[in-house]
Amino acid sequence: MHKRAQSEIAGFAIIIVIISVLILVFLSFSLNKNSNKLTESAETENFVQTILQFTTNCERRGHFLDYLDLIKLCGENGVCADGKDACLILNSTSEEILRNVWKVGDEEVTKGYDFSVLYEGGELLHFVDGNKTKNNFGSRQVFSGGVEVVFVKCN
Repeated sequence: MHKRAQSEIAGFAIIIVIISVLILVFLSFSLNKNSNKLTESAETENFVQTILQFTTNCERRGHFLDYLDLIKLCGENGVCADGKDACLILNSTSEEILRNVWKVGDEEVTKGYDFSVLYEGGELLHFVDGNKTKNNFGSRQVFSGGVEVVFVKCN
């Protein structure tokens, strides 16, 4: 009888160890999934919304395109009315806006940023300036037509 009690206790201990390992594996997957989340901020969300409404110098059908329409035109390999490549206009417009809005440096509040525009899963443009820090805030906005804009600001 004494040996049977010992084997039951050993079996119970093995079950406890297996359950503990399963819980640890589940927790590690849960924590890794949350680490990819973007800490959103009103400042970065407002920036993305503002840039999308910015009127560019790309004209089509008698009116100038806003930034979001320029992204779509670039994604379709389109050209502006003056024959300029839409992607070149998108690139230069993005660079100018980012340079003028976000002052980056060690002595500045913003230490760096990462800005990406994707169209149907492919990256149309990607700008990185300054240093990445652990204090990141960002905005990821997805639009119809396969457009995604991601901006991360590092403080």
